[in-house]
Amino acid sequence: MFRRTLLAALLAVSPVLAQPVAAPDCTVDVQLSERGGLGLEVTYRCRAAQSLAFEMGEARAAPYVGGLRVEQGNGIAEARYHFDLSDFTGTVQSTSLAVQRGNGVLATLGSWLLEPRGYDRPPVIDIRINAEPGLAFAAGLPKVGDAWRLAGTTVRFAGYTALGRLTYRELAVPAPGSLRPGQPASRGVLRVALLDGVAEGSRADVLDWVERTAQAQANYWQGFTARQALVGLVPMPDRRGVGYGRSVPGGGVTVMVEIGNEVDRHRLFGDWVLTHELVHTGMPFIRGRGSWFMEGAATYVEPIIRARAGWKTEEEVWREWVDNMPKGVPAFASGLANASGRENYWGGATFMLLADLAIRRASQGARGLEDCLGGVLWSGLDGARRASVGDYAAACDRATGTQAMSALVDRHFNRGGPLDLAALWKELGVSLIGGRIALDDSAPSAAWRKMIVPGNRPPKPVKLPWQS
Repeated sequence: MFRRTLLAALLAVSPVLAQPVAAPDCTVDVQLSERGGLGLEVTYRCRAAQSLAFEMGEARAAPYVGGLRVEQGNGIAEARYHFDLSDFTGTVQSTSLAVQRGNGVLATLGSWLLEPRGYDRPPVIDIRINAEPGLAFAAGLPKVGDAWRLAGTTVRFAGYTALGRLTYRELAVPAPGSLRPGQPASRGVLRVALLDGVAEGSRADVLDWVERTAQAQANYWQGFTARQALVGLVPMPDRRGVGYGRSVPGGGVTVMVEIGNEVDRHRLFGDWVLTHELVHTGMPFIRGRGSWFMEGAATYVEPIIRARAGWKTEEEVWREWVDNMPKGVPAFASGLANASGRENYWGGATFMLLADLAIRRASQGARGLEDCLGGVLWSGLDGARRASVGDYAAACDRATGTQAMSALVDRHFNRGGPLDLAALWKELGVSLIGGRIALDDSAPSAAWRKMIVPGNRPPKPVKLPWQS
């Protein structure tokens, strides 16, 4: 299991986490208090020769901004305001934007922080939080000293923040790529914020589920998916299992997952949502009709990660694909650029199966899709970046030493054509007989099929809590 530790200790022992010190364009000082509900006193100071405006990007939050004062002179723009966080979240109560449980909140940064407008690029913003005793703050942003740094994106598109009274842990995780042979040990941090609503005796089970899932991810990617990330867990009344999940990458990767307020460990580890969302944190946002690529990768890789951890069998993975990939076949007829709805998930997943198979063929079994995904991540196209499908395909080809991904993108992205899924199953030696999956090792491409679920490296099972 990964060792729990304080971020201060992580920074002291792991200089890789330290960020280059550079002067930000703006600094934000925030006082977080809970007098009469959670509230924020915000002071912005920005360096700018030009005139700046400070605006709320989320229209529904604008009525909860109070006492806004803006002054500008001598190259400095200063804005001060109060934000009624509890009043806002109580009205919205949306896990996609802002939600409150007890006196803890999970909200996107852009739902409470004003956007400085007037720069010709997204400004670098350092955010310092002064919280009253007993209150916490966390984000997916990197730390620079005592500040959380937002860079490379606007406030509006930044990820989640956790504020107030909540259960908070920081898990030490292996940094991206650090588990590769010959690589020096390097650590990242996974921040976990659990809002109120789960019984005190069950909180440890929830945190353990996140930790073991992160370990399974790290084993697949040869290091975790990000140097720093935030997972926010929102208990939902009258639910026992896992619900909706969402990842928001702006500035630093963040994930929100709804969980039942009644915790059943077997149900948690039998679910796919957290593993799926964490796959997103290892990939850039794919712009330009790229939903099928992002969702397809997460849908395809998720059961493989859980199988390599020992939580699913190889036959169960193939059964899932045989049952569901037909839902994505229609998207190939018009080109995956036009996929919609469940076609994004299962058309994209079918494409990733084709890519996995093509990479293994082209490399004579030396590489697979995991080498593509990991190699792209290590090259710098991480979860906080944006890229096109073509950008990603080119980076994948460089990582695998093949042209497999680019060829498939050219064939199936903008151009349409039929896909014979039944012929693919026959070629791989996969069939459904009497309700059970049968795997034929004499099939033409059985040698490649046998590598897909277990991978080329020795497996690293992650024990389930009842196995420890």
